[in-house]
Amino acid sequence: MLMFDPQPMAERLLSAHRPGDALAGMPDHMSPTTVLEAYAVQDALVTLLATKHGEPAGYKIGCTNAGARALLQVDHPFMGRCFKNGIVSSPAQIQASEMHMTGIEPEIALRMGADMPTKTTPWNTQDAAEHVAQVMPAIEVVESRFSTWPAVGPLGAIADNGVHRVLIVGRATSDWTRESLDQASVLLQSNGIEVDSGTADNVDGGPFGALAWLANHLNNRGRQLQTGDIVTTGVMCKIYNGHAGEQLIAHYGDLGEIQLAIE
Repeated sequence: MLMFDPQPMAERLLSAHRPGDALAGMPDHMSPTTVLEAYAVQDALVTLLATKHGEPAGYKIGCTNAGARALLQVDHPFMGRCFKNGIVSSPAQIQASEMHMTGIEPEIALRMGADMPTKTTPWNTQDAAEHVAQVMPAIEVVESRFSTWPAVGPLGAIADNGVHRVLIVGRATSDWTRESLDQASVLLQSNGIEVDSGTADNVDGGPFGALAWLANHLNNRGRQLQTGDIVTTGVMCKIYNGHAGEQLIAHYGDLGEIQLAIE
C-alpha cells in the first residue's frame, strides 16, 4: 500500500511553473524515494495542471536513448502527459521569459488508431505500429522546474511530469510505413543556420519501439493507450538549448517541417 502522500510535492511543482520560482530540489519530507512514488506525484500534478491546460490528450516519452539516460543516470525511459491546450500546431511561438529553460527536442509523434489494452504477452514493435493511425513531425519543448537540473535525477524528472512543457506538431499523415518512420531524419536550423541533425534510430527501437515500451508501462500500471491519444516518441538528435530571438525550423523531409519562434 502506498503510504507516501504525493500532494504536497505536486503543489510545490505547480507553483514552480511560475517564472522565477524554480525549485532548488525536493524537500526530504516531500521527496519520492521510488519510481512508483514519483509517478504518484506526477499523477497529482497532472490533475492540478489540467485545470489550466485542459485534459490530458497524450504522452511524451523521455530518456529513449543512451545519451539521455546517462544524463539522468537512469537505465530506463520515463513518461509524462501532454495536455489538450498544450498540443499546438506549427508554426508556433513560445515566450522564453515565461520558462526556466527552453529545451528543444525534434521528435516524431504518433496518433493512436486503436486502444492498447493489457494482453497476455507484452506489446512489441510490430504490434505497436499496427495500432497507429497517423504520424506527424513534432518538437517537444522541455522545461525542468528545478534549478538543479539535471542533478535532480530521474525521480525529480518523473515527478515533474517528465519535464514536459508544450508539444508543437506538424501536418498529420496516414501515408507512412514502419520502414519509412524507422529511417526518418531531421535537420534543425536556427535563424537559417544548421545547429543539429539526427535520425529516428537515435530512439531505442525507433518510434514504434518507444511506443511499445509506453504501452507496456501503462498496462503494468493498470492503464492503457486509447484511440486518439498523441504520443511523442523521443528526441532524434541532441536536446537543443533555445534562446529568445531564435527562429527554429526542423526539417523532416517528406514528413514536413516544424516552425517555432522563441520570443
